[in-house]
Amino acid sequence: MGEIKFGTDGWRAVIAQDFTFANVARVAQAVADYYKGKEGEKKLVVGYDTRFLSREFAELVAEVLTANDLPVILSAEDLPTQCISFAIQSEKLAGGVMVTASHNPPKFNGIKIRESYGGSAPPEVTREIEALLGKSRVKRVPLEETGKKGLLKREDITEGYLEKVKSFLDSDLIERAHLKVVHDPMFGVGDGLIEKILETSECKVLTIHHKYNPGFGGLAPEPIEENLEALKIRVKEEKADLGLATDGDADRAGVVDDKGRYLTTHQVFSLLLLYLVEGRGLRGGVAKTVSLGYQPKRIADNFGLSLDEVPVGFKFVCDKMLEKDVLFGGEESGGYGYRGHLMERDGILSCLLFVEMLTRLGKPLSRILEEMEARFGASFFRRVDLERSGVDKERMIKALSLSYPSSLGGVPVGEVKTLDGIKFVMDDGSWLLIRPSGTEPKVRVYAEAPSEAQLRRIVDEGVKMAERAV
Repeated sequence: MGEIKFGTDGWRAVIAQDFTFANVARVAQAVADYYKGKEGEKKLVVGYDTRFLSREFAELVAEVLTANDLPVILSAEDLPTQCISFAIQSEKLAGGVMVTASHNPPKFNGIKIRESYGGSAPPEVTREIEALLGKSRVKRVPLEETGKKGLLKREDITEGYLEKVKSFLDSDLIERAHLKVVHDPMFGVGDGLIEKILETSECKVLTIHHKYNPGFGGLAPEPIEENLEALKIRVKEEKADLGLATDGDADRAGVVDDKGRYLTTHQVFSLLLLYLVEGRGLRGGVAKTVSLGYQPKRIADNFGLSLDEVPVGFKFVCDKMLEKDVLFGGEESGGYGYRGHLMERDGILSCLLFVEMLTRLGKPLSRILEEMEARFGASFFRRVDLERSGVDKERMIKALSLSYPSSLGGVPVGEVKTLDGIKFVMDDGSWLLIRPSGTEPKVRVYAEAPSEAQLRRIVDEGVKMAERAV
């Protein structure tokens, strides 16, 4: 049947190989056993994305949960992952299940578990669910029967979520926004949602790559530069003010400026942070994953904000948001969360905040970026993914810790961190991170530097180090 292991955010596997109806039923039964064993509220929400058979897998999950006498709200349509978090918070539910493989290649599907606060289930919960796999016989009852018993309701969750997004935005600024925007939902669930929010504004929104395409146009629905060439070209062709992208389940964002340039997630995170603090006048802590860089720290230091660095995975950012007053948190993969909104990444809100930002500041995005980098330093970033499976993370870290160069990119190494993988920080703030992926059979090499030439040297050296260590 294949091993079922939860990674950085849920369980993901190849459809028809390990992600089968039988295995999804096993996971659903383990989830049911977990929630049956908890005190208090038992009601759950189940949603799904646009991937191949996602709806059918979600219906199977609902059949198993309701067969175990757990009441379920089943989404009436495909929707962003953060809609599940919204439903949990607004309905005060016990938790939720989302059928999605997020940004993974088309052949994958997956299951994300959300807890009662709307955020990712922490490792201790997913370990408990894993331990329950196969302990009970799978119970399954057709949805028609459980619906008659009142255990199942199909609901439109998306409209309520969009109202939640609107409540976070400055409605006056959105109303008078007069921008030309190109949106690439990457064939995913974000299709049409940015347009809905902006339909009362003066914005012209052009959409490319509409759903439904289970092959995602031959690309992984991940909003990184190599997958957004069509968006960059369209922004330049249309002379648009802004290019926006959302990943397969729309919890991550990608941004292209008015010159058709892709902005790295480091630049996007820093722009959003600076806008919240300086444009909106907000204060609070900052939480970022170890794979994000030096600009946020410089901005936090400038405004006297606390900054916490956490392992890769938004669940660790969420932990900080639960623990303390965190204004803004995010990760290198383009997922950002906001105090007062949801305990979850929100790609739709992140995109719309750029519309608000450009309207408030009255400047093109390219100039806003230039002004920020003049104050807090330029950022050049690259991530290289090496196809590797079965990597022993601890052994890899030990090997790299015992033998590494005294300098990288021509700059002395000043600090070594092992919070998640191994990160080398140079004396000028540039850095190199090597770590196995928690969602795919890959080893990732990340680097950030103040110049392209230095970045290239660091990446080349980092790839060689990673290949030797694994």
